[in-house]
Amino acid sequence: MILIDTGPLVGLCHSLDPYNKAAAKHLKAFATCDFAVCEPILAEACFHLRHREHRQRVRELLDELDVLVLPAVPDRSYWDDVLGWLAKYADQEPDWADACVAVLCGRNHDLEVWTYDSEFRTTWRRPDGTRIPLAV
Repeated sequence: MILIDTGPLVGLCHSLDPYNKAAAKHLKAFATCDFAVCEPILAEACFHLRHREHRQRVRELLDELDVLVLPAVPDRSYWDDVLGWLAKYADQEPDWADACVAVLCGRNHDLEVWTYDSEFRTTWRRPDGTRIPLAV
């Protein structure tokens, strides 16, 4: 399953975004894959996609791809894990969405992250210290 990060999601929903062409190309390559997203990614995407038609495209895309929302029910242990991850990487100033992605990958080893953020290649790790698997 591929966990979609903000960059590809915004790229797919806004034709003038710098990642639009790459995201469309990657989406075609992932034609048979299952997708997931977490709420902080949607929040970031909506922050970047301020126009109604772009936000409508987010909704359509989530429906078209039958995107699963993770975690299904966030609980206190999830929040504790995310806050712990943020504390571990505090010197790098990560954001909540990146922490959620890292923790989700630590909880579900079948997830690959579709991101264009270099920190996922160079810096961020799962809570257990292993690399976060990337789809691209």
